[in-house]
Parts: sequence; structure tokens; C-alpha cells
Amino acid sequence: MNRPIARPARAAGFTLLELIVVLAVAAIAVSVVGGGAQAYLERARYQKAVRDVTSQLKHARAVSIDQGQPVVVTYQPQLHRLSAGDLTLVDLPPALEVRWTRVAGAPGAGTSGVEPIFVFSPDGYARGGDLAVLRAGRGVQFGVNWLLGTVESATVTGGA
Repeated sequence: MNRPIARPARAAGFTLLELIVVLAVAAIAVSVVGGGAQAYLERARYQKAVRDVTSQLKHARAVSIDQGQPVVVTYQPQLHRLSAGDLTLVDLPPALEVRWTRVAGAPGAGTSGVEPIFVFSPDGYARGGDLAVLRAGRGVQFGVNWLLGTVESATVTGGA
């Protein structure tokens, strides 16, 4: 009987070349997704900071009217913190650029490291400088309408 010659079964598994190709493709995919994820996270932090500043400035105005006392909103540049008295309103991410103009004659104007930005009066009026939160040279500038006491915002570029 002629029996066919038995060939040894091919070993199961991957060759070293196949593994290297798969790892290279995976590394490329991770680097592309990782870069996009980082940019997304930075953009999300910026958008959250802008929303927080807007809502907290409006809240400070409401507190002033409700309590019948002026509320001074300050910025502490060394901490990237927006505060009203002892209350922290917003901790801004250090990666964001913050520019401000202080309000003249506000309480705490001489205090080291504290910049008074806005003053909300219990009668609904407000006065203040401005506060700009920027990311990559573009951002939002906040101010107050002195007569209505409302918080206003406008889009700005870094050169403005």
C-alpha cells in the first residue's frame, strides 16, 4: 500500500513578522487617537471654564441683590482663582490665559495678590473692569453693564 507521506502540521500561532506589523499598526492608531483626545480634553476644559465663569458671575449678582450687600468679585492670578470674599467661584485651569482689568476704587484693591474685577450692588447696578479667558489666542471677555448690572460676554482674539 502506498501510503502518503505524512507532513508535520504547521505550528499554530503568529510569526514574529506578523506580530511586529500588528504592533506597529496599533502604535500608529494610539498616537492618532491620543493626540485627538488631548485636544478634545483641552477644549472641554476651556468650555467648562467659560460656562462656570458665566454662571458664577450671575450668581454673585443674585447673592448681592438677595443679601442686600455689595459683592466684590476678585481674581487671584497666582492661584488662577475667581472669588467673592472667602468663597471660591471658579478655579481656572492653569493652561488657559487670563487677562483682566481691575475695577478702580473697589474694596481690597490694595491687597497683595488679589485683583478686584467686578462689584455687584444690592440695588442691581454693577461696575467693573473686564476678565478675558483665552485658549490658543481666542476666547471670551466678560464685563458688566453698569446700569443693568448684567454680565455680558463677547468673543475676543488674543490681540484684543
